Amino acid sequence: MHKEILWTLLATALGICSGQNSQEENICLDTPEFGRGREVVKGWSYNSELDKCYVYFHAKRYDYSSVNIFLDEFACNQRCRPHVPAKCYAKPPSSKGPLDFPLVTYDPTNGRCLAIRAPDEDPTKNAFRSDASCRKECRDTDLRLCLNPNEDDCDYITGQSYRYDSGKQTCEEAADGSCGGFKSAEDCFKRCGILVDNKCTLPIQNITTCEEPQKRYGYNKKTDRCEEFLGCADEGNSFQEAEKCWKQCAATNRCNMKPDTGRNAKLGFFKRYYYDIKKNVCSSARKVSRSVPGNTNLFETALQCEEICKPKYQGNLGH
Repeated sequence: MHKEILWTLLATALGICSGQNSQEENICLDTPEFGRGREVVKGWSYNSELDKCYVYFHAKRYDYSSVNIFLDEFACNQRCRPHVPAKCYAKPPSSKGPLDFPLVTYDPTNGRCLAIRAPDEDPTKNAFRSDASCRKECRDTDLRLCLNPNEDDCDYITGQSYRYDSGKQTCEEAADGSCGGFKSAEDCFKRCGILVDNKCTLPIQNITTCEEPQKRYGYNKKTDRCEEFLGCADEGNSFQEAEKCWKQCAATNRCNMKPDTGRNAKLGFFKRYYYDIKKNVCSSARKVSRSVPGNTNLFETALQCEEICKPKYQGNLGH
C-alpha cells in the first residue's frame, strides 16, 4: 500500500478521534504551492521523499494551517519529523569557562557529532556525554533514510531504488530488490552527501536551498574540471574558491600547473595565455616560441583558456 494511502487512513482515524480535519493531518505529503501575492517570504517545507525540511520561498499568506509550508524549520520538523528530537537542531550550549566538561553536540548541517566544551550535560540541550549517545539520539534519527531505510520508505517507488552505502560512502542501486530508500542516485546524494568525506566524489548539485545563491565551484569527474555554478555552502561538492576545488579534486589537471610562461612573461613575439589559479582569471604572457604544448598551463587564446580552466557547469543542479 502506498505511503500516501497509509497517511490518509491514519489521518482519517486521528480526525475521527480528535476532531481534526484529515487533510490537515496529511499536509506533510503535500506539494507546496508558491501562491499569489507580491510579498515573497522565506518559509520551510517538508520533502517526504528525502525526509527533510528545506527552505521554501513563497507568496506570503495569512493561513498556513492546511499547507506544507512552515514559518521556521523548528515548526516543520516538529510537525513532519517528530521522530527527530528537537534538541538535535538546537544550537549547542555556550562555554562558561575553564570548569566546562568535554561534551559532544550534533551538527545537522554536516551530520556529524562534534566535540565541544560546555557546562554539564543538560538532557534538554544539544549536548551529550559521548559520541555514541549523540549518534544514537540525533544522527541516526535525523539521517535514518541514509543509514537504516525500511520497506515502507519505498512504497512510492516503482522499480529500482537506491541506497547509501556508509562503508563505500556512495549511493548505488539497492541489491536483491531490497528497499534503498531513494528513487534515484541524485536524491540519495542530495540527502546523504553530507556524510561523504571526499566531496570531490559527489555530483555537482545543490543539496540545500539558500536565500542568495552565490558563485561556487564543483568538481565534475566526467570532465576532470572544476566548474562554476550558482549554489550554497551546503557541505556538498561546492567550494567557495576555484583554487580550493582544483587543488583538492584535480591536482594533476593542467589548470593546476605552474604557468608555462618561461622566465620572463613580458618578453616575446607571441601573445599567449595561462590560468592564474590564485585570481581565477586567464592572463596574458609573451612567448619567444610560437608552439603551445597542449598539456601545460599555456593556451593559444584567452577563449581556449577560459573554456578549459573556467568552465560553467551545464548540468541539472537539482533545484
